Amino acid sequence: MESRSLQRRIMKELAVWLIAIAGAYFTFSSFEPLFDRAKQAASRAGFSHLFEFETNSPRLARFNTKVMTASSLPLRGTISASQEPTGARKVVLSANDYGHFHAVAQIRGQQVEFMTDTGATYVALSYETAQKLGLAPQNLRFNGRSTTANGVARVASVVLDTIRIGDISVKDVQAVIAEPGRMTQNLLGMSFIRQLSGFELNGARLTMIE
Repeated sequence: MESRSLQRRIMKELAVWLIAIAGAYFTFSSFEPLFDRAKQAASRAGFSHLFEFETNSPRLARFNTKVMTASSLPLRGTISASQEPTGARKVVLSANDYGHFHAVAQIRGQQVEFMTDTGATYVALSYETAQKLGLAPQNLRFNGRSTTANGVARVASVVLDTIRIGDISVKDVQAVIAEPGRMTQNLLGMSFIRQLSGFELNGARLTMIE
């Protein structure tokens, strides 16, 4: 008898707690929509002042802050635009028929064509491009190795003073130069890209932001 009485008491307590939790959840989830509808109705009837709370109470102050913050958030479609730095310089590239993005850069007063490559750790120049830029071959030490389209090549490390593409200018860019005959395409790698404030790919358009 005592065991059955104890079980009934436990079941009754559990039922009370479940009802209380369900009621609290319903109140929490439905209060704000109900509050908004009541506020709109009051505003139409000319009683909007009834919903202008004083913020002396810490609880009311927190509530008002929450409502104002939620209503002032930008729409999802405008978030990326709002994060772009004011007056930022940018360059927009279009993909070619193969889906590659090519850019013409100014280095040491010379024009150099690059293909952007986020998989390349460094800006990579062919030996022939290095000669065009006046980088003395006798001073290059090909003591590094890199995987290229023509296989593994020895490379020499250099630092380029400035790479300029359109209005964007990046200084002190680490680069590598491949040994003769091992590269036919210059690569605009991450040693340049990571110094940008923005690098956005949208379909056939790539935007670089300084």
